[in-house]
Parts: sequence; structure tokens; C-alpha cells
Amino acid sequence: MTLYRDRKGQFHFGTLDFPFHLLDKLGSKLLELFQMQNGLQDAFFVHELRGVKGVSHHNPLNAEQRQLALDRVFHLFDMSRIRPEDWVIDVALEIQHKGHILQWLTKGHRRLLQFLLPSAPQDKIDSILTSQSQYHLDLSAQLEDVGGFRAHPGSRGKDDNVHYINVYTTDKSATYQLHDGIFVRRKPWHLFPVSIGKLAKDLERIAEIFCLCGDSPKVGGHEGNARLEIRVPLCLADKVLLQMPDSIVQDTLITFDCKLFWYFKYYRMAALYHVVQNLRSANSAARLQPASLKLGALVAYQVNSLIYRPAEGQAEKILLEAS
Repeated sequence: MTLYRDRKGQFHFGTLDFPFHLLDKLGSKLLELFQMQNGLQDAFFVHELRGVKGVSHHNPLNAEQRQLALDRVFHLFDMSRIRPEDWVIDVALEIQHKGHILQWLTKGHRRLLQFLLPSAPQDKIDSILTSQSQYHLDLSAQLEDVGGFRAHPGSRGKDDNVHYINVYTTDKSATYQLHDGIFVRRKPWHLFPVSIGKLAKDLERIAEIFCLCGDSPKVGGHEGNARLEIRVPLCLADKVLLQMPDSIVQDTLITFDCKLFWYFKYYRMAALYHVVQNLRSANSAARLQPASLKLGALVAYQVNSLIYRPAEGQAEKILLEAS
């Protein structure tokens, strides 16, 4: 239940879908009522369809399963009113090693881009990897050897019709929240006297969750799969990421035993918890020392790095370089 509770203890549960067979009546009635309100005469609906990620698992080598999966995603849509050339769709390939946590190797990112953008010459791949706007490295727990990435290839992906690339792992599902709960990004001011007690309590709870993930009864721990996702025109939805050569899997992924991975996070979070407790018990004069203030800022950064991809703001970059 921790995932559904915010910092005030309030629960936030998922919403229920409105019955799709009544949507036409609801929409027509609302638009009719809008016509009576000044400024709303030209109102229209923008729909956000949530909860569909992962519901279309299928064997990518089976053409029939690919089509059935696509039909399952679009069963709520009136396809006769859709212009496929105006739509793009995210297609993903997910890799699992039962009982383990998979992580992408940072040294394998070039190989992945070559696989996903086969028409792009080497110089274009190099340009993507060195571009601050097109390539974003997402380190895992500050480990330089492992992490995913996001890429916006722009014109360099035009020949392969790839608009966006997201390479990540699903172990983050253990800490993902739609609201501000105990996994919220921490700021240095969370270590101020008025809030440091709450921070210490949250870190203790997070460490317990990491430990629980390592000891989960599900196949020896909370698994994490590797996911490779690209955004392409809708017309290519059932024609891309049909398979991934074993050689690329071997060159771009590393696997960890669930307990080893989660206990690594547990011990790091437990260490940060003790640092916070020591800062909390220090006297005011010691807390105001520059070294103490710097330590507090670093604690906030390192707590976040165990849960999120590295922050990309200027302040975080300065702090990381200074440390």
C-alpha cells in the first residue's frame, strides 16, 4: 500500500474507466451543455488512455499474435475515423531472465543505436551519442557501467522512421508513484531541522522496501526486465522489433541475482539513513558548518540516484562535479 500513499498519508488509487459503450452519449451531452456556456462553444475532447502499457504482450515472431495485440490496444477506437499517417505508436521488446534483474550496459548503447537505426551511417550514430539534446544517459544507482538512455534521433532517424528511443529496465516499478509519496525526489532543504525527522523515517521505510524486494517470495526476489522501446508511425506497429540477435543481447545486457541487486540498494540506503540520523543529532553549530551543508546536499542527490535517473539540472551537475 506504500505506493498508493502520499506524504500526508492519503491514499491515491487508480481511476475506473467510464463504460466505453456510453462514451458517445456522454460526449454528445457534454458538448451540448458546453454550447450554452460562453467560451466553451468550440470545446473538444483530448483523451488520455492509461493502463494499457504491458497489456499487449505477444510473441513478436508470430504475425497473428502481433496483429491481435495491436487490435487489443485499439479496440476502443473507431479506426474508420483515424488517419494512420497522423499517428505514432511506441513498440517495445522486453527481455526477461527469470529470478534476476537485467541492466543495460552503457558501453552497449552504440550497438543498440546501430541495431535500431540500421540505415544510419557511423558518423550519424556518433553525432547522436555526443549530442546533449538527442542523447540522455540514465545511469542506474550512479553506476557508470550500467544504465539505459533516451534518444531523439531527429533527422538521423528519418530513414528508419524512428522518432524516439527509450532503453530502460522495469525494476523501477517497485518505487514508481503517480503522486508525491515516500519516493518523492529529495531536496537539500529536506535536511533542515523542521523536516529531517520525516526524511529519516522515509529513508528507513525505503530501505525496508528494498530489503523486501530482495526477499520477495516471487522467484526469489522482485525481478526487473530490460525494455527496448521505439516510437514509429502507426503503419509500422507490427513490422518493427520482431527479433533481437543473441549477439546484441550478450553485448548490451548484464544480469544480477535479485537479492544481490536489491541488497546493494538496501545497504546504500541504510548507510544514507545513518548519515541523516547523525546530522539530525548534531548540534546547531556543527550543522551550520560548510562541510555539513555540503554533506546534506550530497545525501539528497544520492538518495535520488537510488530511485530515479540522474537529474539533469544545472545545480545537480555542479554538485556532482564538485563531489
